[in-house]
Amino acid sequence: MTNNVSDEFLSKGTYLGYFEVETHTTNKDKDDKPSRSYERLVFRRALNIERRDLIAMGDIVYGMYVDNKLVKIGKAGGAEGWASRANVYGNDPANEKTNRKILKHLHEDFATKNPKVFVYGLSVPRIKTTYFCPITNETVDIEAPQNGAVETHLIAVAEEQGENLIFCTQKK
Repeated sequence: MTNNVSDEFLSKGTYLGYFEVETHTTNKDKDDKPSRSYERLVFRRALNIERRDLIAMGDIVYGMYVDNKLVKIGKAGGAEGWASRANVYGNDPANEKTNRKILKHLHEDFATKNPKVFVYGLSVPRIKTTYFCPITNETVDIEAPQNGAVETHLIAVAEEQGENLIFCTQKK
C-alpha cells in the first residue's frame, strides 16, 4: 500500500516557505513607457532557511499546498535549485503559463481571500555512474538528475489517490 503523497510531503519534506500574491507596477519612474500593473507571486522563505540552504538542497521535488490541499508537484534543479525556480514564479504571468494558471486558480477556487501557497521540498540525489569515453580514452564520472522521474512518479501516484493537482501544467 502506497502512503498518501500529500501527507508524506508534509511529514518528510522540508518547509521552504510560501508564496503570496502582490501587485507589481512596471516603469514607475520612467517616462519612455507607460506603467503597467499586474499580480505576481512573491516567495517568502521559511524563517530558518537561507538562500544558500535552498541551493544546497540540490535537485528537489516539491509540493505546493493551499488551504491544506496539495495543488502541485514540481521539480527544481540545476546550479541554484529551488532558489532559481522560486524566482521564476515571480515573473510576469503574461510570459509564464504556470504563473497565469496559479493566479487564476487562487482567485477562482479558494474561499480564502489572497491565500498563501506553502511549499515543501524533498532533495533527490543525482544518479552517479561512470562512463568510458572512447574518444578521449578516459573514464568519466557522471551525475545525472533523477528529480524529473520522481516528479512524474509522484504526480501519477497522487492523482491515483484522488489529488486534484490544479496548479500543474504538465501531467504525465
